[in-house]
Amino acid sequence: MSENAGRRLTYVANIRLPTEKAHGLQVVRMCEAFQHIGVATTLLHPSRHQPGSLAHVDPLQYYGVRDAFAIRTLANVDVVRVEPWLSSRAYTVAHFAHSAMWGWYAVRQAARNAPADLFMTRDITIASALVHRCLPTVLEIHKAPERWSLRLLRRVAANRHLRVLVTLTEALRQILETRGVAAPTTRVLHDGVDVSRYDCAPDRPWKGDLPVVLYAGHLFPEKGIDTLVEAAKRLRGRVAVKIAGGMPHHVAEWRARVAASGPENVEFLGHLPPDRMPSLQKAADVLVLPNSASHAHSASYTSPMKLFEYMAAGRPIVASDVPAIREVLQHDRNAWLVAPDDPGALAAGIQALLLDRALGDRLRSAARADVGQYSWTERAERIVAAATEHS
Repeated sequence: MSENAGRRLTYVANIRLPTEKAHGLQVVRMCEAFQHIGVATTLLHPSRHQPGSLAHVDPLQYYGVRDAFAIRTLANVDVVRVEPWLSSRAYTVAHFAHSAMWGWYAVRQAARNAPADLFMTRDITIASALVHRCLPTVLEIHKAPERWSLRLLRRVAANRHLRVLVTLTEALRQILETRGVAAPTTRVLHDGVDVSRYDCAPDRPWKGDLPVVLYAGHLFPEKGIDTLVEAAKRLRGRVAVKIAGGMPHHVAEWRARVAASGPENVEFLGHLPPDRMPSLQKAADVLVLPNSASHAHSASYTSPMKLFEYMAAGRPIVASDVPAIREVLQHDRNAWLVAPDDPGALAAGIQALLLDRALGDRLRSAARADVGQYSWTERAERIVAAATEHS
């Protein structure tokens, strides 16, 4: 920590905060980790309208931040609020224009009012503004860009003020390389977890004696929720499936769908605050990660935070056998991997772990041992070290 004394980092994120979406948690955990290793950290984000449940909620409290960092909320025209009145194409144009303008405004404010030794963002437009101002920058990429964003990323990567380009997976690094993104310093850094948050007792808010299979995360199509629900049909009477998370409208849609056509052994718990997840995950008999292979993002580019949370929870994991997940999990060593988008294979994998407790114990113990290398603190240390080395 002493090596970082006096260092300052400003993180610029064009996100609503707090948010139900995973990117908010990831940004906050990274800022917390930088602060923890001795780097004085400031997070800049735009003012945005919050839904009722999150209105007037303090982000540091919502995310259970232990190493407090500074948060500054910048002025913003909330274009999201006009989405219902615009066509899809018009909103896309408006959203892009707004993102670009807010990014440049935020960087100007950061340079003037939040001076730092290093600036970080997940946004290519913001990174472009940062390097244009000759500010030392770390850009973290979470998906493979196309068209204009790819062209912009190529220019950012070639700029000498980009200290580090971070990708979440090796597969994403390779696709960027094939698309001509040539940054002098690239690091593949998977997402992480704070294992100490799992020093808690299991919390079983559900009733019944059936074994519980839990999925914790969003309900977007690429997450494989369709596959999980279909697998649940094959496990009626033997397993209760609990699904925690999701945007309110997605949760409502799925609840209505299951109420109309089943299966009756699936329950959507809705969005839960981050501090509820460790005890909930530890209470499950099996944790599932049914990523779809039909979406490049979920198959190759993502590094799901829930994956590392599952490992920290010390419960057996059944996951899709896709490239992004195989970078962390290995079949029959620290997890049970199954064919993606195959309800029968997913159901069989769940059943295998429930019937063979010795197998489940072996896999969960290995996963718990492996997760130590995926801490947020270690991730922050590696980013700072790489940026310093190539300054």
